[in-house]
Amino acid sequence: MSQTISEFTADLASAAPTPGGGSTAALVGALSSALGEMVGHIRQAKVTDPRLTELLAEMAISRTKMISLIEEDEKSFAAFTEVLQLPKQTEAEKSKRAAAMLQALIVAAEPPLKIAQTATKILTQLNEMKEYSSKSLLSDIGSGTALAEAALKASVLNVYENTRMMKDQAEADRLNQATDETLAAGLKISASLYPAMQKAARGEEV
Repeated sequence: MSQTISEFTADLASAAPTPGGGSTAALVGALSSALGEMVGHIRQAKVTDPRLTELLAEMAISRTKMISLIEEDEKSFAAFTEVLQLPKQTEAEKSKRAAAMLQALIVAAEPPLKIAQTATKILTQLNEMKEYSSKSLLSDIGSGTALAEAALKASVLNVYENTRMMKDQAEADRLNQATDETLAAGLKISASLYPAMQKAARGEEV
């Protein structure tokens, strides 16, 4: 959390296993919420609706949630790599390692799923925030939408990568279903919101 942007991106570009796709998705998601919050804070001087203040508070929660998920994702992956080092010579060791592997994969799938769910929540919040925006700020709503969609799409891939390795198909199916539903819900919002904001940025009627 104390890293500079330069330090984080340098670590990301290195051969180190973390940070990776999940952490990056969470960071992008936090930026998407921040853009929506910026619009709301600018508009507070002219909008008296108390709902705007509530929405800003909700988006702040989403942003801080995404930030916390950067570290949560890295920790869960680190735990998974430790399991990979467990011995597997005897049948007992193989059995113990398989059980630990499944649990580690479940734990590792949780942060990216949370990132996807939070990204979908941010898309919902951005969709509402556009109602309080001025025309000149709708491009920021659109930019936030693009980033939230990117965070959503990137994070679900990390869920699928974990479920792909699970030997327990029922558990994999459970996580995949939750992920599929989250992805569909988020993309449904961005599919209408982003084109509308694109038109607004070009000065076209929305």
